[in-house]
Amino acid sequence: MKICLNCRILRIWENQVIRPFYFFDLFSIIEPRGEAMDVFKELPLKKQTYMEMLFQNCTEEVKYYMRVMEVDENETLIKAGEKCSNIYIILSGKVTGIEWPMNERPYYFKDYGPGDFFGEIEYFSDLTNYRIGVITATRCRVLVIPVAPYMEWLRSDVEALYLRTRENMRRLISQTADARKYLFIEGRERLMMHLIRKYEQKQPLKKELELKESRDQLSEEIGFSVKTLNRNIKKLSETGLIDIRKGKIVISEEGYQQMKRHIGQYIYGEI
Repeated sequence: MKICLNCRILRIWENQVIRPFYFFDLFSIIEPRGEAMDVFKELPLKKQTYMEMLFQNCTEEVKYYMRVMEVDENETLIKAGEKCSNIYIILSGKVTGIEWPMNERPYYFKDYGPGDFFGEIEYFSDLTNYRIGVITATRCRVLVIPVAPYMEWLRSDVEALYLRTRENMRRLISQTADARKYLFIEGRERLMMHLIRKYEQKQPLKKELELKESRDQLSEEIGFSVKTLNRNIKKLSETGLIDIRKGKIVISEEGYQQMKRHIGQYIYGEI
Protein backbone atom coordinates (compact mmCIF):
# COMPACT_ATOMS: atom_id res chain seq x y z
CA MET A 1 0.00 0.00 0.00
CA LYS A 2 1.27 3.45 -0.86
CA ILE A 3 2.20 5.81 1.89
CA CYS A 4 1.54 9.49 1.55
CA LEU A 5 1.12 12.93 3.08
CA ASN A 6 -2.25 14.19 4.13
CA CYS A 7 -3.82 11.80 6.65
CA ARG A 8 -3.55 11.70 10.38
CA ILE A 9 -3.26 8.67 12.60
CA LEU A 10 -5.12 8.93 15.88
CA ARG A 11 -4.53 6.38 18.57
CA ILE A 12 -6.61 5.61 21.63
CA TRP A 13 -4.81 4.07 24.57
CA GLU A 14 -6.72 3.71 27.83
CA ASN A 15 -9.11 6.47 26.62
CA GLN A 16 -6.21 8.84 25.95
CA VAL A 17 -6.01 10.32 22.45
CA ILE A 18 -2.43 10.62 21.24
CA ARG A 19 -2.32 13.20 18.47
CA PRO A 20 -0.76 12.63 15.09
CA PHE A 21 2.79 11.52 14.85
CA TYR A 22 2.53 9.91 11.39
CA PHE A 23 1.16 11.45 8.21
CA PHE A 24 0.00 9.50 5.19
CA ASP A 25 -1.19 10.36 1.75
CA LEU A 26 -3.90 7.86 0.86
CA PHE A 27 -5.70 7.05 4.05
CA SER A 28 -6.16 7.96 7.68
CA ILE A 29 -6.56 5.52 10.52
CA ILE A 30 -9.08 6.61 13.13
CA GLU A 31 -11.26 5.44 15.99
CA PRO A 32 -9.46 2.32 17.15
CA ARG A 33 -10.84 0.28 20.03
CA GLY A 34 -13.95 1.63 21.77
CA GLU A 35 -17.04 -0.57 21.62
CA ALA A 36 -16.31 -3.20 18.98
CA MET A 37 -19.90 -3.31 17.73
CA ASP A 38 -20.12 0.47 17.23
CA VAL A 39 -18.10 0.30 14.01
CA PHE A 40 -20.88 -1.71 12.34
CA LYS A 41 -23.69 0.77 12.98
CA GLU A 42 -23.29 2.39 9.56
CA LEU A 43 -23.88 -0.91 7.75
CA PRO A 44 -27.31 -1.85 6.32
CA LEU A 45 -29.43 -3.46 9.03
CA LYS A 46 -29.15 -7.03 7.72
CA LYS A 47 -25.35 -6.86 7.50
CA GLN A 48 -25.13 -5.07 10.83
CA THR A 49 -27.02 -7.97 12.45
CA TYR A 50 -24.68 -10.45 10.76
CA MET A 51 -21.57 -8.62 12.01
CA GLU A 52 -22.93 -8.47 15.55
CA MET A 53 -23.50 -12.24 15.47
CA LEU A 54 -20.05 -12.83 13.99
CA PHE A 55 -18.10 -10.65 16.42
CA GLN A 56 -20.11 -11.29 19.58
CA ASN A 57 -17.43 -13.62 20.98
CA CYS A 58 -14.35 -12.20 19.28
CA THR A 59 -11.21 -12.04 21.37
CA GLU A 60 -9.97 -8.98 23.21
CA GLU A 61 -6.89 -9.10 20.99
CA VAL A 62 -9.03 -8.64 17.87
CA LYS A 63 -10.88 -5.73 19.49
CA TYR A 64 -7.61 -4.16 20.51
CA TYR A 65 -5.97 -4.31 17.08
CA MET A 66 -8.95 -3.45 14.85
CA ARG A 67 -8.78 0.00 13.26
CA VAL A 68 -11.12 2.04 11.08
CA MET A 69 -9.43 3.49 8.02
CA GLU A 70 -10.74 6.21 5.70
CA VAL A 71 -9.62 5.89 2.08
CA ASP A 72 -10.14 8.44 -0.67
CA GLU A 73 -11.70 7.63 -4.05
CA ASN A 74 -9.52 5.96 -6.72
CA GLU A 75 -6.84 4.76 -4.30
CA THR A 76 -5.29 1.31 -3.98
CA LEU A 77 -6.59 -0.54 -0.94
CA ILE A 78 -4.97 -3.89 -1.79
CA LYS A 79 -2.27 -4.59 -4.35
CA ALA A 80 -2.25 -8.07 -5.88
CA GLY A 81 0.90 -9.99 -5.02
CA GLU A 82 1.62 -8.18 -1.75
CA LYS A 83 1.86 -10.14 1.48
CA CYS A 84 -1.53 -10.86 3.03
CA SER A 85 -1.13 -9.12 6.39
CA ASN A 86 -4.59 -7.67 7.09
CA ILE A 87 -8.27 -8.53 6.78
CA TYR A 88 -10.27 -5.63 5.30
CA ILE A 89 -14.02 -5.17 5.87
CA ILE A 90 -15.83 -2.44 3.92
CA LEU A 91 -18.03 -0.33 6.22
CA SER A 92 -19.17 2.29 3.72
CA GLY A 93 -18.55 3.18 0.07
CA LYS A 94 -17.69 0.94 -2.86
CA VAL A 95 -14.52 -0.75 -4.05
CA THR A 96 -13.65 -2.55 -7.28
CA GLY A 97 -11.83 -5.86 -7.66
CA ILE A 98 -9.07 -5.89 -10.28
CA GLU A 99 -7.43 -8.87 -11.94
CA TRP A 100 -4.00 -8.27 -13.47
CA PRO A 101 -3.50 -10.68 -16.39
CA MET A 102 -0.14 -11.49 -17.94
CA ASN A 103 -0.28 -8.60 -20.42
CA GLU A 104 -0.42 -6.10 -17.52
CA ARG A 105 -3.80 -4.72 -18.61
CA PRO A 106 -6.14 -4.58 -15.62
CA TYR A 107 -9.53 -6.27 -15.75
CA TYR A 108 -12.11 -4.61 -13.49
CA PHE A 109 -14.30 -7.58 -12.69
CA LYS A 110 -16.65 -6.71 -9.81
CA ASP A 111 -17.78 -4.00 -7.39
CA TYR A 112 -18.06 -4.64 -3.67
CA GLY A 113 -19.66 -2.67 -0.89
CA PRO A 114 -20.52 -2.51 2.81
CA GLY A 115 -20.04 -5.81 4.62
CA ASP A 116 -17.63 -7.37 2.11
CA PHE A 117 -14.37 -8.95 3.35
CA PHE A 118 -10.95 -9.04 1.65
CA GLY A 119 -7.83 -11.05 2.48
CA GLU A 120 -9.72 -13.78 4.31
CA ILE A 121 -10.09 -16.34 1.50
CA GLU A 122 -6.37 -16.15 0.76
CA TYR A 123 -5.51 -17.05 4.34
CA PHE A 124 -8.14 -19.79 4.48
CA SER A 125 -6.43 -21.26 1.43
CA ASP A 126 -2.89 -20.99 2.88
CA LEU A 127 -2.00 -18.36 0.28
CA THR A 128 0.47 -15.85 1.65
CA ASN A 129 -0.18 -13.08 -0.92
CA TYR A 130 -3.31 -11.20 -2.01
CA ARG A 131 -4.66 -12.69 -5.24
CA ILE A 132 -6.56 -9.65 -6.51
CA GLY A 133 -6.13 -5.91 -6.43
CA VAL A 134 -8.76 -3.67 -4.86
CA ILE A 135 -9.21 0.04 -5.54
CA THR A 136 -11.77 2.43 -4.07
CA ALA A 137 -14.57 3.49 -6.41
CA THR A 138 -15.81 6.02 -3.83
CA ARG A 139 -14.50 7.37 -0.55
CA CYS A 140 -14.64 4.44 1.87
CA ARG A 141 -14.47 3.57 5.52
CA VAL A 142 -12.75 0.25 6.05
CA LEU A 143 -12.26 -1.89 9.16
CA VAL A 144 -8.73 -3.33 9.26
CA ILE A 145 -7.77 -6.31 11.43
CA PRO A 146 -4.29 -7.88 11.40
CA VAL A 147 -4.58 -11.39 10.03
CA ALA A 148 -2.78 -13.18 12.91
CA PRO A 149 -5.21 -12.30 15.75
CA TYR A 150 -8.17 -12.61 13.37
CA MET A 151 -7.32 -16.17 12.32
CA GLU A 152 -6.39 -17.16 15.87
CA TRP A 153 -9.85 -16.04 16.97
CA LEU A 154 -11.63 -17.99 14.20
CA ARG A 155 -9.73 -21.17 15.07
CA SER A 156 -11.13 -20.96 18.60
CA ASP A 157 -14.69 -19.82 17.74
CA VAL A 158 -16.65 -22.54 15.94
CA GLU A 159 -19.75 -20.39 15.35
CA ALA A 160 -17.76 -17.52 13.82
CA LEU A 161 -15.77 -19.95 11.66
CA TYR A 162 -19.01 -21.52 10.39
CA LEU A 163 -20.51 -18.10 9.54
CA ARG A 164 -17.43 -17.05 7.57
CA THR A 165 -17.05 -20.42 5.81
CA ARG A 166 -20.69 -20.34 4.70
CA GLU A 167 -20.40 -16.77 3.45
CA ASN A 168 -17.15 -17.45 1.58
CA MET A 169 -18.62 -20.54 -0.10
CA ARG A 170 -21.65 -18.53 -1.25
CA ARG A 171 -19.40 -15.80 -2.60
CA LEU A 172 -17.16 -18.23 -4.50
CA ILE A 173 -20.11 -20.14 -6.00
CA SER A 174 -21.77 -16.89 -7.08
CA GLN A 175 -18.59 -15.50 -8.64
CA THR A 176 -17.86 -18.75 -10.47
CA ALA A 177 -21.39 -18.85 -11.91
CA ASP A 178 -21.18 -15.19 -12.97
CA ALA A 179 -17.81 -15.80 -14.63
CA ARG A 180 -19.25 -18.68 -16.67
CA LYS A 181 -22.21 -16.56 -17.79
CA TYR A 182 -19.94 -13.67 -18.72
CA LEU A 183 -18.16 -15.84 -21.30
CA PHE A 184 -21.36 -16.00 -23.37
CA ILE A 185 -22.56 -12.42 -23.00
CA GLU A 186 -22.73 -10.31 -26.16
CA GLY A 187 -20.74 -7.10 -26.47
CA ARG A 188 -23.78 -4.85 -26.04
CA GLU A 189 -24.71 -6.48 -22.74
CA ARG A 190 -21.12 -6.36 -21.48
CA LEU A 191 -21.11 -2.64 -22.10
CA MET A 192 -24.46 -2.29 -20.33
CA MET A 193 -23.13 -4.13 -17.29
CA HIS A 194 -20.11 -1.84 -17.16
CA LEU A 195 -22.24 1.31 -17.46
CA ILE A 196 -24.57 0.07 -14.72
CA ARG A 197 -21.55 -0.43 -12.46
CA LYS A 198 -20.26 3.06 -13.24
CA TYR A 199 -23.64 4.60 -12.49
CA GLU A 200 -24.03 2.73 -9.19
CA GLN A 201 -20.55 3.68 -8.01
CA LYS A 202 -21.66 7.28 -7.51
CA GLN A 203 -23.68 7.37 -4.30
CA PRO A 204 -26.28 8.68 -3.84
CA LEU A 205 -27.45 7.88 -7.35
CA LYS A 206 -27.64 10.92 -9.62
CA LYS A 207 -30.32 11.92 -12.10
CA GLU A 208 -27.61 11.94 -14.74
CA LEU A 209 -24.00 10.78 -14.90
CA GLU A 210 -21.38 11.83 -17.46
CA LEU A 211 -18.45 9.42 -17.68
CA LYS A 212 -15.06 11.13 -17.60
CA GLU A 213 -13.12 8.16 -18.99
CA SER A 214 -11.78 8.19 -22.54
CA ARG A 215 -12.75 5.47 -25.02
CA ASP A 216 -9.28 3.95 -24.57
CA GLN A 217 -9.79 3.74 -20.81
CA LEU A 218 -13.25 2.20 -21.17
CA SER A 219 -12.02 -0.36 -23.68
CA GLU A 220 -9.29 -1.49 -21.26
CA GLU A 221 -11.73 -1.71 -18.35
CA ILE A 222 -14.23 -3.83 -20.31
CA GLY A 223 -11.72 -5.81 -22.35
CA PHE A 224 -12.94 -4.58 -25.76
CA SER A 225 -11.03 -3.10 -28.63
CA VAL A 226 -11.86 0.58 -29.13
CA LYS A 227 -13.53 -0.32 -32.44
CA THR A 228 -15.85 -2.84 -30.74
CA LEU A 229 -16.56 -0.39 -27.93
CA ASN A 230 -17.54 2.38 -30.36
CA ARG A 231 -19.83 0.04 -32.26
CA ASN A 232 -21.69 -0.94 -29.09
CA ILE A 233 -21.85 2.62 -27.79
CA LYS A 234 -23.56 3.53 -31.05
CA LYS A 235 -26.10 0.72 -30.55
CA LEU A 236 -27.01 1.92 -27.07
CA SER A 237 -27.20 5.52 -28.20
CA GLU A 238 -29.51 4.66 -31.11
CA THR A 239 -31.92 2.87 -28.75
CA GLY A 240 -31.98 5.82 -26.34
CA LEU A 241 -30.30 4.03 -23.43
CA ILE A 242 -27.42 6.53 -23.32
CA ASP A 243 -26.64 9.97 -24.75
CA ILE A 244 -23.39 11.15 -26.31
CA ARG A 245 -22.32 14.73 -25.56
CA LYS A 246 -19.05 16.03 -26.91
CA GLY A 247 -17.87 12.45 -27.24
CA LYS A 248 -18.66 11.56 -23.61
CA ILE A 249 -21.19 8.94 -22.52
CA VAL A 250 -24.08 10.32 -20.47
CA ILE A 251 -26.30 7.93 -18.50
CA SER A 252 -29.71 9.15 -17.36
CA GLU A 253 -31.63 7.65 -14.47
CA GLU A 254 -34.21 6.30 -16.93
CA GLY A 255 -31.51 4.77 -19.14
CA TYR A 256 -29.88 3.17 -16.10
CA GLN A 257 -33.18 1.64 -14.99
CA GLN A 258 -33.87 0.26 -18.49
CA MET A 259 -30.40 -1.29 -18.73
CA LYS A 260 -30.74 -2.72 -15.23
CA ARG A 261 -34.03 -4.41 -16.14
CA HIS A 262 -32.63 -5.72 -19.41
CA ILE A 263 -29.53 -7.24 -17.76
CA GLY A 264 -31.65 -8.76 -15.01
CA GLN A 265 -33.78 -10.51 -17.62
CA TYR A 266 -30.93 -11.33 -20.04
CA ILE A 267 -28.56 -12.90 -17.50
CA TYR A 268 -30.58 -13.88 -14.45
CA GLY A 269 -34.04 -14.44 -15.93
CA GLU A 270 -35.59 -11.84 -13.63
CA ILE A 271 -39.02 -10.40 -14.48
